[in-house]
Amino acid sequence: MSNIEIFDSTFALTILVVLAVAVPLLLLFSNWVLHPGKIKNTEIKGTAYECGLAHVAGTANERYPIKYYMVAMLFLVFDIEVAFLYPLAVVFLSSPWSLLAVLLAFLLILESGYLYLYRKGVLDWNKLSD
Repeated sequence: MSNIEIFDSTFALTILVVLAVAVPLLLLFSNWVLHPGKIKNTEIKGTAYECGLAHVAGTANERYPIKYYMVAMLFLVFDIEVAFLYPLAVVFLSSPWSLLAVLLAFLLILESGYLYLYRKGVLDWNKLSD
């Protein structure tokens, strides 16, 4: 193996390793140089910051409203529909009549889920209460 072949096979990997080490070090150094000073240890600075709320109030034992679970079930029904109907539609193009019974059975089960959610009132957002 000649030196040119070794250079061709290892040059890209060497550049990648150098960049993988240099970029985090450069970012850490720039953070150390440009930081605005020591942050004062106040009570609010030490708390968790979630979703734009500076302080999350409440306990871990709070109950979720039933609306949360109904919306989660609705999401699962829609998610299963998309996850299974797209591949079935792709295969259905190659052999249309052999998969018709499978498609109809799947849609019947899926529609029973929609019917259950409709009867529970999940699709009527004004009627659903906490």
